[in-house]
Amino acid sequence: MLASKGSVNLAVAAIARKLTVAVWYLMMGRWTALEEIDARLRGKVSKMIGSVGQQRLQSLGKTRKAYRQEICQRLKTGREYVLDPNKKFVPHPAASPA
Repeated sequence: MLASKGSVNLAVAAIARKLTVAVWYLMMGRWTALEEIDARLRGKVSKMIGSVGQQRLQSLGKTRKAYRQEICQRLKTGREYVLDPNKKFVPHPAASPA
């Protein structure tokens, strides 16, 4: 993106806008379910599982194949998020510098 825009600020703004629009669509419930896992997405899932590491997979009691299938199933079924309109944001006090 940086190469096509030519400026760091433009590239950051473009990525920030893209993320903001994606989050807005998710929050408004305007998303489409994932019907098929293509090779690119399957590769990304495999890389993430690889970063988990064999020792962690053993502690979870899962094989790479079983964990990959579980993740793909979760991606296809999706999640339903319900926002509470009555919940108020309460900021935490800023920590004082030490």
